[in-house]
Amino acid sequence: MDRIQRKKRVKISAEVYIVRTGRAEGIDLSQDGMYIYYKHPFVIGSMIDVSFKIDDRDIKATAKVIHSQPGIGMGVQFMDLSEGGIEQIHEYLEHTDAVVECRLNSNDEVET
Repeated sequence: MDRIQRKKRVKISAEVYIVRTGRAEGIDLSQDGMYIYYKHPFVIGSMIDVSFKIDDRDIKATAKVIHSQPGIGMGVQFMDLSEGGIEQIHEYLEHTDAVVECRLNSNDEVET
């Protein structure tokens, strides 16, 4: 049975650079991670390094792929954020109203 995720996720449109891979698009963001539109997503469990901007501020993160949809994209969980990244994301989430409703399935995987 699915349950609604309680953490705030917001819609974004941010260019995401995946190190040693290329550019992609971040389409939603939470304090813990983001969903990245990328036609060739990594497999679940992969660790990737990403960088993106929020309000013209650079954020770099090491992230773990926790959801992968071939041909569509992947959900990633931030494992390590650059200095100030947590605060930048928190501030952005507090001042943004475009909330995305997500569900967690029985395996605690995010479904948007």
